[in-house]
Amino acid sequence: MWTHDETRVFAVSGVALRVVDGAWDFAGRKSQDIDRHWQRRLEENPKFFNGIVHVLVTYSLSTDGMFSGTFVRTDFKSFLYWRETGAPDPAVMDAFGSALVLSSEGRVLLGRQRQGNLNGDLSYPPGGFIDVRDIAADGTIDLDGSVLREITEETGLDDTVLRRLGGYVITIAGPVLSIAVPWTSALSEPNLISAVSRHIDADPDGELQSVAFVAPGASADGLAMPAYARALLGGLSQLKSLV
Repeated sequence: MWTHDETRVFAVSGVALRVVDGAWDFAGRKSQDIDRHWQRRLEENPKFFNGIVHVLVTYSLSTDGMFSGTFVRTDFKSFLYWRETGAPDPAVMDAFGSALVLSSEGRVLLGRQRQGNLNGDLSYPPGGFIDVRDIAADGTIDLDGSVLREITEETGLDDTVLRRLGGYVITIAGPVLSIAVPWTSALSEPNLISAVSRHIDADPDGELQSVAFVAPGASADGLAMPAYARALLGGLSQLKSLV
């Protein structure tokens, strides 16, 4: 439905996501190249870990606004090779959950990742890969639970200070597909920054090194951001029901 040269942002009413059995053909065909690339990247960054990740292989959007998608399991080294060689397999997308957290002023929380991680020094809405902990025995993915867990692990914020808004925001930016779960807080931006900063300071090995807030629709030119995060921020001003 979407190709790797598209960028778009739109709201959907719901998501239905599942992990299915099967192998990623690309990873099998490129196994030797993947292994060589992995050895080089591991020498450059010993913090990398070859765990399980999931890539999106099929997806659809119904007329009533339901986004459905299926994922297959692969390993991080195969995903990393695909990502760092220009996403040469167009049959898959890098799809994941993101946390769209709004302060009481209506501004969006962005976390800046520590150096040594996959997105080191980049600022983006908290989120990450679909984790095995988020997958039920029948393959169903609990995206809301995944995103809330990521928020809490990375920022210390949880559903005692966050209130879930309706729907989801899909961002397509080339081979990347972010599924954002929107939350709002009654806390002001300074209070949220203070709370998150205390959490970050208490965990020097955590993923984030700082947070900032940016207005929906702003360009945020002073921040280094992944393309999808910049597209999401730029598109939010058109989604009045959320912001």
